[in-house]
Amino acid sequence: MNTVTSAVIPLDRHTPPPRSLAKGDREMTPFVERPHDVRENQIYRDALLAQPPDFFKGYCQGRVPDIFERMVLVERLVQAMAAPQVFVNDTYRVQVRREPPIVQLTISRHDGEPAKDWRQFQQIKNELVGPEFEAVELFPAESRLVDMDNEYHLWVNTETGFRFPFGYARRHVAEKPIIYRGRAGQEVPDSEGAPLLTDSTAGALP
Repeated sequence: MNTVTSAVIPLDRHTPPPRSLAKGDREMTPFVERPHDVRENQIYRDALLAQPPDFFKGYCQGRVPDIFERMVLVERLVQAMAAPQVFVNDTYRVQVRREPPIVQLTISRHDGEPAKDWRQFQQIKNELVGPEFEAVELFPAESRLVDMDNEYHLWVNTETGFRFPFGYARRHVAEKPIIYRGRAGQEVPDSEGAPLLTDSTAGALP
């Protein structure tokens, strides 16, 4: 069994060094706050009211509500969708809701495509809330699942010094993947090698 070891260099927790972009990454423009446009509420309202009656069963315990109940429900949904703050950059739209100590970030791409680059989510959290606050993405019980297509949610705890009781204890960032080119002293010359799939246990070392 081949063992790969790497040195863990102590880093300042409060001023992480810049990370070079990995393959497939690209720089994002900074976020700017976008003033709320009340016309968006009407677009949501019109879209929801145009849904077939069966659409509302999920909100009414399987029952089809009458038109008045639908109008009340639609207003509740419109108000829930209208975030107090909205930030945009060249790639993402992020809605920000604050219920101290939690900040909820609702993230979607402008093109509606799936977004699962965790480094970009980390950058969004750092820029809009702060680099030393921790966030989680919840995979909920089916009984409280909310699925609005390609939309993602981060919940950030903004209590000073708060850390979740899981995760690695220390910072460890590899700028490049570890490549296997053969056993030590018997490396295959001019080989591109193969990246090793490892977990980040080095990040937990003292």
